[in-house]
Amino acid sequence: MVKIKLVKIVLSTCMLVLSCIQLNAQNVVSTPIDAIVAVVGDGIVLESEVEAQAFAMRAQMAQSGQIDELTNQQRCGFLEELIFQKLLVHHAKLDSLEVTDAEVMDEIDRRLAYYVQMFGSVEAFEAEYGQRVSEWKAEFQDPIMEQLLAGRMQAQINKQVRATPAEVQQLFTTTPTDSLPLIPESLRYRELVLQPAITETQKADVRNFLDSIRNEVSKGKLSMTLAASRYSEDPGSKYKGGCYPNINRGQFVPEFEAAVFDTPIGDLSPVFESDFGYHFLRVTDRRGQVFSACHVLISPKVDPVTLGEMGGKMDSIAQELNAGNIDFESAVLEYSTREDSKNQGGMVVNPRDGSTLFGSDEIDPNIFFLLNAIQPGESSEPIQLTDKDDQGYWITVQLEERVAAHRANPIQDFGYFQAIVEDDLRQEQMDKWTGRAIGDTYVRIDPPYASCAFDQNWTAGSSTGAAE
Repeated sequence: MVKIKLVKIVLSTCMLVLSCIQLNAQNVVSTPIDAIVAVVGDGIVLESEVEAQAFAMRAQMAQSGQIDELTNQQRCGFLEELIFQKLLVHHAKLDSLEVTDAEVMDEIDRRLAYYVQMFGSVEAFEAEYGQRVSEWKAEFQDPIMEQLLAGRMQAQINKQVRATPAEVQQLFTTTPTDSLPLIPESLRYRELVLQPAITETQKADVRNFLDSIRNEVSKGKLSMTLAASRYSEDPGSKYKGGCYPNINRGQFVPEFEAAVFDTPIGDLSPVFESDFGYHFLRVTDRRGQVFSACHVLISPKVDPVTLGEMGGKMDSIAQELNAGNIDFESAVLEYSTREDSKNQGGMVVNPRDGSTLFGSDEIDPNIFFLLNAIQPGESSEPIQLTDKDDQGYWITVQLEERVAAHRANPIQDFGYFQAIVEDDLRQEQMDKWTGRAIGDTYVRIDPPYASCAFDQNWTAGSSTGAAE
């Protein structure tokens, strides 16, 4: 039996295809005619929608090297997912829930980027799918709208789900000790960072230098490929002529894409600024919302002299901390230049889950080395490091807490147990809602799917069950 988890709509990477698959008890027979295979309220499920799910599954299997044929029961599972989605959409409309056109287009662009990356190019995607990107986007709007609307309805159903401390404790009590996971050692720490600001003069120098390179390329004295390999600081394209082929709009920063769509094909853009530094680019191709472009990127650099002077300032701060003349949080608020941690007294947040605990394997090795040498409440000696943009900075850290490796328990790991309880509560609530909704909604399942072994009795509330 195909098992689906109704608590979570997977916004599957489905695509509509015009060929259809007709099932019977023994085999799968191709037919060029689309057909209605189920009715849910005022909505219908087409054979092509089931095949869309099959297309996505085949693509994923091919990417992982699998060549197995999809079974009839898998297709039954695809239909059951679609029926559940249509049920959510039907009741979302009754409850006047909506999604915007912008949300739909954003999701379409995200999925197109996924498929282009999977197949390697826009051309390969179009060849596999049998349609141009613009046609695919137009055909894909309604299914995406329904999937987003179904997700919104699901969120509405589960918005009140909260686990109580008593429920968390009960889960812990009823879980065998040897089934509790071993939580590795974790650390909680604060940071104080000093990094010189980039001056306007430094920015102007970089812009002027890059403009001189652009002029050389424009006059034909320097090729774009040589300019990128010699000067560009973008590791993703530096040794590829600075080029990014077949990029779907929405993947790059707005400043880059604005330059792409403001520059005629074959021409060079003016020098422009983004969060990564300064660029100029040449557009090599543009079709609808998909483009190819080559660029050169140079970032302004921290002045080494100023960075050295900041090292002296950091040494003075460290002496004040060690002497007890200022506490770490106050020093952070007064001196730190890293805004995202400064506003939290230097406390560093783990981007994985939003907590302030880090596993030892989640911390930069340089920072872990500092933390491993001190005790809770102590601060480290300052060291100079470089960030992901190769910019220098000074840092000192304070160890807030060291949590030893242990078996999961609700005192130290409340969030872990809370997530499990709330998943179960959402599933239970969704099951109850689904049962009520089926009873209130007309559902019909037509051949060849009427004989599928579904998890739910979808036609329980309908005066007409499976079609004759």
